[in-house]
Amino acid sequence: MKTGTLYGIGVGPGDPELMTVKAQRILAEVEVLFIPRSQKGKPSLAFSILTGLFKKDWQYVDLLLPMTRNGEILQAAWHQAAEQMLAVLRQGKDAAFITLGDPGMYSSFTYLMEVLKGMEADLPVEIIPGVSSMQAISAWIQQPLAAGQESLAVVPALQNPDELRIFIQHYDNVVLLKAGKQVEKIRQILEQEAGKCQVFLASRCGFKDGFFTQDLSQVQEEQLDYLSTLLIKNNRGDSG
Repeated sequence: MKTGTLYGIGVGPGDPELMTVKAQRILAEVEVLFIPRSQKGKPSLAFSILTGLFKKDWQYVDLLLPMTRNGEILQAAWHQAAEQMLAVLRQGKDAAFITLGDPGMYSSFTYLMEVLKGMEADLPVEIIPGVSSMQAISAWIQQPLAAGQESLAVVPALQNPDELRIFIQHYDNVVLLKAGKQVEKIRQILEQEAGKCQVFLASRCGFKDGFFTQDLSQVQEEQLDYLSTLLIKNNRGDSG
């Protein structure tokens, strides 16, 4: 039996209207959805985006992919998820793994695809790009990610304050993803750079409860979650 095709689909940052036409077409065609969940029973943000566009009864396969830095736990989770996925694909069914934003940007799909290819080298895979959170935030706050000859760094929110200082010194624009738990630390660093930077914080962009602000002193970390991003722009004025 021919193995089904696996589609890695970016469903965008939250607003269903930002999902690409191609993503919508393939989702309407496939029989099975692979839905990543960080905890058992926890709602999937990626799937919540689909409910605004589709009235379709897919076959659902939940994949437990915990948010942890423990390498052994992650490896075990990826392999278990890959086995679940192959069990479906080897039945000849096409299936889609849905992920927030874009599959190529800090997505668990990247690791799963590597594991899957190790198990079945000829597995047919197609990746459908999506609008990333930073692109959506740029449009939302009406600030470019970069202009002219400006440089841009995109990194997960940093644990080490000295690393953030280095990025600010060397790049015109810095995007810090997953920044919710680091806001106070980042605010303190930026206070030392007073007048040198503009900072924009956006939380849950594309969802109904989303907001953005330039005043980090008014934001408490407990208000923020995983979907919190900072755009820091240097005021050097030497790029263009």
